Amino acid sequence: MRLSAEEALALATRAVGLTAADEAEAVVTSGSAALTRFAGNRIHQNVAERDTRLTLRAALGTRTGVASTNLLDEEALARCASAAVEAARHAPEDPGFPGLPAGESGVLAGRDTAGVTVFDASRRAEAAAAIIAPASAAGLVAAGTVSQSLYSLAVANSRGVARATSSGDVRATVLTMGASGGSGWASWLGASTAGFDPAAMGARAADTAARSAEPETLDPGTYTVVLAPEAVSDILEFMGWLGFGAKPLSEEGSFLAGRIGEQLVDPRITISDDALAPKTIGLGIDFEGQLRQRVPLIEAGVARGVVTDSYFAAKLGLPNTGHALPAPNPYGPLALNLKMGAGDTTEADMIASVERGVYVTRFHYVNVEEPMKLVLTGMTRDGTFMIENGQLTRPLKNLRFTQGILDAFSHLGAIGAERVLVGPGEGGATLVPALLLDRWEFTGQTG
Repeated sequence: MRLSAEEALALATRAVGLTAADEAEAVVTSGSAALTRFAGNRIHQNVAERDTRLTLRAALGTRTGVASTNLLDEEALARCASAAVEAARHAPEDPGFPGLPAGESGVLAGRDTAGVTVFDASRRAEAAAAIIAPASAAGLVAAGTVSQSLYSLAVANSRGVARATSSGDVRATVLTMGASGGSGWASWLGASTAGFDPAAMGARAADTAARSAEPETLDPGTYTVVLAPEAVSDILEFMGWLGFGAKPLSEEGSFLAGRIGEQLVDPRITISDDALAPKTIGLGIDFEGQLRQRVPLIEAGVARGVVTDSYFAAKLGLPNTGHALPAPNPYGPLALNLKMGAGDTTEADMIASVERGVYVTRFHYVNVEEPMKLVLTGMTRDGTFMIENGQLTRPLKNLRFTQGILDAFSHLGAIGAERVLVGPGEGGATLVPALLLDRWEFTGQTG
């Protein structure tokens, strides 16, 4: 059963009252998810689930314990409350625990998800068929997913927090494969179905797959690159994990450590976390019931700050920006709705300006080489092309890169005017443009 925001908040408030601790917090997540999966140009799976989960955090002094359940009768709630208190009794003291945050009550208006709500199995099947059609017509093979999610989040605690909201999204992905090593990728994500064009998405992936057949090799070296929005999203996602949260900053393990206020990259680059931006899918509250704030992270190339939760805001003496994850977690607060400022040119004009370079559709298997310098390594995937004399020419076999991102962003050629919402798949989303970068280090061929 999926609860409304109001029903979820009533459940959270009731659970707090059952928890005999110095302080108590209840988080209720309730949602439904449905997914249509296709492969070999046909639908082969439809799955759907509904679940409501309650997580209780009990605090005894500076000791905290957590327990959770998806059994919602009174007896189960009481057992969960007792388990959280018992866990707190056996937990080590944490002198840094500032207590649960205070706050206000109320249900926040969620996003208009009417279009998501009616995106049932029939409509998902229609979308999948439209995505598959261009691949099938061209003798290619498509695989991917079309999914619908609707969810509510409610948080209540013994210090007056009682907030809830709701949202939803539709996601679609397609990987189209052709003969002779060609492959193409496209995806879509939105909190409504406005602008979702499955046929165009399928055609884009099929066209890329057809053009990338029989790829050629390229010698390692430093090249000018045009990164499509999906590739930029891959980079931004790692910046969020490695540096834009307060925990790595406090541990001096972030590329922002000791550099707040410093010019890090080209002044045309601005990155913020903005869960409430019109084109994103973020919720208005975090998992402590705090309002999510828009946080400038890099502004005109200058490092401005990080996102926080109650624990790290108190530890670092910073404002609480409302970016808590469910407790406990090893990550601290995270920026899950990153947004890069738009530029003033088109992707086509970027390509036209390059005499010799590489076009990258997206990256794959990205990992960290040096977190303090933000050096990443990974591979290109599903559409890598040579740019010669302002034109996409021959397809390239996938390339490995090893690149300092701050250095790459300091050699910026241009930023695209159009931004695309990309969902990395582990929660959150990035709103990103294409980028033209003057220097990018490819270190090998991967096949």
